[in-house]
Amino acid sequence: MKPATTKASRSGKRTHTLKEILERQEAADEELKKDGSGQLNKLPSLLDIAEDYPFTNKITNEGSSTVQLGSNTSNNSNESGANLTEAMNNFHQLISQEISSAAALVEIDQAQLKAWIDLQVEVPAKTILHLLRAMKNLHLDPLNEEVGFTQYEDGSWQIFITVEGCSKILNQHPQFNGLVFNQSDTLIEGIPEWIECSIFRRDRIMPITVREYLIEVRNNKEIWKKMPRRMLRHRALQQCVRLAFS
Repeated sequence: MKPATTKASRSGKRTHTLKEILERQEAADEELKKDGSGQLNKLPSLLDIAEDYPFTNKITNEGSSTVQLGSNTSNNSNESGANLTEAMNNFHQLISQEISSAAALVEIDQAQLKAWIDLQVEVPAKTILHLLRAMKNLHLDPLNEEVGFTQYEDGSWQIFITVEGCSKILNQHPQFNGLVFNQSDTLIEGIPEWIECSIFRRDRIMPITVREYLIEVRNNKEIWKKMPRRMLRHRALQQCVRLAFS
């Protein structure tokens, strides 16, 4: 079991994250310019996240919307645009409130958390809201790489609890009573066919056990090529923690 993250290591990771935020922000500022003309493009914001509001098909850079509601599209355009603006403003306020309360609960700087959130321009607003609420429920710090976002092949987004986050959940939970890993004797290219994780809780008679199969979770990322056994073990741990302590 990996020991709990120390204050020094948390500070180091947070410094690295903040440095990355600044570097990405500088790169984003460069992208704002149009061929040196001095005109600026608006960065994506909540007003660009149309999938959160099914009554819209398109949102322009000016914040106006083009909607399709059957044969009454043109007649209802102004009303729908006003509704969209109000809904977006309400959602923006909700996220701002969640940032404030999540930062206070997890004991991180609110401005740093907001800067990190502002850079997640491709992530839908509803997924950002989900992450902020998960932060509060599980006391996880995204600046310390304990929780973040992942995108699937179909384009959908979901929050992702890292191994560091899983370790924190386990070590801070009063009912955690140990865990055990087991692996298959059958090998695929020298790698176990599956690895399973069993988590024991003091308030349960039987352990919670999850088995992850290599063929189902392996991908082409470099980390899987270098450390396939560790990555398979991580997947088993993450899914087991999800069932045992979510």
